[in-house]
Amino acid sequence: MGAIAAVYTKTGDPSQVIEDLLLALGHRGTTKSTYLVSESVAIGCSSHSDVAERFLQRPKAALTLDGSFYQRENPVKFANTHLTKGIMRSAASRVMSEPGGFSILVSRETKIFAFRDTNGLKPLYFAANRRLTAFASERKALWSIGLTKTNRVSPGKLYTISRHGINEARLIQFKRPQEKRMTFAQSKTQLVRVLKRSIRRITTRIGRVAVAFSGGLDSALTAALAKTKCEVELVSVGLSGSPELSTVDKYARQLDLPLTTETFELDVLETYVRRVVWLIEEPNLMKVSVAVPLHWAAMLAAKKGFTVMLCGQGSDELYGGYYKYARILDAKGRRALVAELYRSIIEAAEVNYERDEQATAPFGVELRTPFADLDVIKFSLTIPSEYKVKAGNDVTRKWILRAAARDLGVPDDIASRRKKAIQHGTGVENAIRKLAKSRNLTAEAYLTQVHEEVRKQKTMP
Repeated sequence: MGAIAAVYTKTGDPSQVIEDLLLALGHRGTTKSTYLVSESVAIGCSSHSDVAERFLQRPKAALTLDGSFYQRENPVKFANTHLTKGIMRSAASRVMSEPGGFSILVSRETKIFAFRDTNGLKPLYFAANRRLTAFASERKALWSIGLTKTNRVSPGKLYTISRHGINEARLIQFKRPQEKRMTFAQSKTQLVRVLKRSIRRITTRIGRVAVAFSGGLDSALTAALAKTKCEVELVSVGLSGSPELSTVDKYARQLDLPLTTETFELDVLETYVRRVVWLIEEPNLMKVSVAVPLHWAAMLAAKKGFTVMLCGQGSDELYGGYYKYARILDAKGRRALVAELYRSIIEAAEVNYERDEQATAPFGVELRTPFADLDVIKFSLTIPSEYKVKAGNDVTRKWILRAAARDLGVPDDIASRRKKAIQHGTGVENAIRKLAKSRNLTAEAYLTQVHEEVRKQKTMP
């Protein structure tokens, strides 16, 4: 969607610093706008589209955002109504609760305020030295101005920068789960209700969307929900011969939705690995293996003219999709399982959402998921864990979501499919391991080498 940045200087002119920050984020959009709010504060943004939708300035104040409020036609005007006057703490709490994925920077004379949506769907980082404090959508922008020790703007927190330093205030956090006494049928009925409401929110005013489609439960349910609200086209990607591409056509026909696929050959994989490592700013094998096919899917969606792509991200953390949850349940019991599910939800921004957003951002395609809706998360935390994962080496898991999917029109053939992670279904992780082996390296060592090579590049490989 775009990039945002702000800088507070104790000495020197912040104007050139803000230009340098946005230059380093050029892959997120080249149309830009900056504003010198005061002699110590500058703020700016860049975008693939009209920056007027992302930036607003007035005397000695400015506001910029990356992302969107799903139900608001003009996001910057909505944010401005709340954030450029009055008490910032209460205003930020109000905006944080708005359905959407966004990061926001506000300046008032010699202060900067920063926060993100409660799920952390849009990344935002900051760093400081003795001379200045800066915020940017990606760490590479901060590295480019010599700030190597970066920090994440934590979802649910408000950050205030002034001559007194950096202040952090926790405004919103998901409460630890208190499971309700509900029957399976009651849980399913309510889950269907909140999922319908979520898809209505994320597709408001959108005529057509792409859905990143694997043929699995999460993407199929997302597509089935979306097609009741707008025109849907499935997009599927993978390496030649990958398991995912061999089955998606069959499942697309079952959903009665159009499908576009693109196959990538092994000889181009290294090019995309280098690009994705640069984009997500770390050499983690799991993250790179997930980010590469998402990057491909966004590229394909952009070719087809889509500006929004839906995905099923967030489902596994809510309903126990990963096999590790079954292992934890059998080894440590239900209390440990519930604690792990909660931890996974709290850490989803750092583990999943930031990676996914950075992998897709260069194409101007906004990634949205019905499972990151606040009401969906809050309710799902109250569903009894035995409706998610059963004792005794549960290889199916996500029982409650599978039942809800059937009620929402997902064919049983898909609703019953066992999970196959995107990095395996598309063949990417195994191919990276082979690529590393051909260089007599482990996958981890290979990606670390790539990271060292691309980290200082000023433009996307």
